Amino acid sequence: MMKRFSILGISLVDLSAREGLRQAERFLHNGALNTATYITAQTLTSAAGSQELKGLLEDADLTLCVEPDILEAAGIANAGRVREIEERIFLREFLRRLARQKERICILADTRQQAETFADSLLEQQGNLNIAACRGYDEFEQQKERMMNSLNEVAPDVIFSRMTWPLELELMNSGRKFLNAELWMALPEVKIPRRAGHGVFSGIRRKLFWKKVKNYNQEMAEGPKRAPGEKPDEHIVS
Repeated sequence: MMKRFSILGISLVDLSAREGLRQAERFLHNGALNTATYITAQTLTSAAGSQELKGLLEDADLTLCVEPDILEAAGIANAGRVREIEERIFLREFLRRLARQKERICILADTRQQAETFADSLLEQQGNLNIAACRGYDEFEQQKERMMNSLNEVAPDVIFSRMTWPLELELMNSGRKFLNAELWMALPEVKIPRRAGHGVFSGIRRKLFWKKVKNYNQEMAEGPKRAPGEKPDEHIVS
């Protein structure tokens, strides 16, 4: 079931693993670049202070939660979705489908070495992926047009990136105009657990995130604060 939710002032949509896979399959056959990004508590907290970053997150065609705390804080978590997130059901099945369909994949990171390391981690999770190239943004002297041209030469179906944030989000958005790929997915360092029950969210990060959400919700409930000395609005009755 699709659920719309808002957290820290950012409006997003949550899809089950099955619905997310159906959406991703459609992206691979619609002839335009679609964007997908995994979201973390840290990226949400960072984006909350910037209207531009909020907009970029909301404009992504598919958002996927790294941590179930995000849905819990939004009040829409349930046991099934928590399990799907913790066990990386979407990622596990999506990699399997990419391998089965022999989709061409390009790996992108800040440096070539990081891209190759990223590729190795994906191959550990799904051994027969068709990885056509690994690229580092530094190879192009941080010039996005040169990078886009190189990616088009590779002609991938799917781009997986793991880059500095929010640069990654900005490049994904720019790529809609230039790239011939079908899907660009931003994938932070998340591993498919060998068994259920592995913690994915440190205690300190959890406390900071929940404190931020609590403070934001409280501010929204109280309404805008008045400046010192400012009088409340007067209602004139005639």
